Amino acid sequence: MTSEQQSITITHKPEARLSAMPRRILGAMLVVATSIAANGAQASPAPQIQAVSWLVVDADSGKTLAEHNVSARREPASLTKLMTAYLALDALKQGTLRWDEKVEIAADDIASVGNDEARMYLAPGQRVQVRDLVRGLIVASANDAALVLAKRIGGSPAGFAKRMNDAAQRLGMRDSHFVSPSGITTPDHYSTAHDLSILARHLNQDFPEFYTFSSQQHFEYGKFAKTNKNRLLRADPTVDGMKTGHTNAAGWCMVVTAKRGVAGSHAKHRVIAVLLGEPTEKQRLADAKRLLDWGFASLGGEHPAANVARRADPQAGERRSAESARML
Repeated sequence: MTSEQQSITITHKPEARLSAMPRRILGAMLVVATSIAANGAQASPAPQIQAVSWLVVDADSGKTLAEHNVSARREPASLTKLMTAYLALDALKQGTLRWDEKVEIAADDIASVGNDEARMYLAPGQRVQVRDLVRGLIVASANDAALVLAKRIGGSPAGFAKRMNDAAQRLGMRDSHFVSPSGITTPDHYSTAHDLSILARHLNQDFPEFYTFSSQQHFEYGKFAKTNKNRLLRADPTVDGMKTGHTNAAGWCMVVTAKRGVAGSHAKHRVIAVLLGEPTEKQRLADAKRLLDWGFASLGGEHPAANVARRADPQAGERRSAESARML
């Protein structure tokens, strides 16, 4: 029996000795036994994950539960939009941006968006509410929305990049450097699994309203519609974010989070997993689920019941097919 598997054994004979045992000692032994049983899942080794770099973290305490190659600098693809969203939500909090504000789209703002990139099909001269831009950024991973928000908040692409890097340093993301607000492949644009977990935790703590958007399964704007690439939203009712990403250079990437019950706590617990450089979209989904389930099991948590009703999607309704894109 290994040290992780040890448990307290209470001898049933003679019964008189047990019944005579002081209640406080017996109570203490039961508490310890319960604690060991609740944390016994920690003996299970971390699952085999195909990502180049990954980790799973307890979002509430900040404790890393398992990790691999977390300091490797990688292209983050559309996970970059987590930082863009962070700065947009911060501007809204500070009052320098308003949810109902309408931003006029300039041709220069979206000229660099390619036909093979994810977008919400903004057009020059259009006036778009900030709320729709933020939704497009997070749910549809729209690169044109990222560029328009960057221009509105930072004044210029360079100005917004400076804000991204200043925020990264302030949050403790020491191995990240941002150039693009969308995450399209760009020289000197990189992050790490460790740094992205820091950003994810700050989004969780500083802007819980982020989940209002990241939990939405569908995005519609005008005649455009797209399904959120975080397929775990439909498979697991405890999942409510955060973001997927893909480019040829970055591979298939994901920051995913869920909230479930854990032993010894009346409140739900949140776990965050980061995966960079998965070989396929299917593998990304499978490994993300494995990491979440293992993370909660290591905390003595529950797995989502198979018969739990799936989350109602606030954006469900009429759905139209959407053009696929290279940036997911």
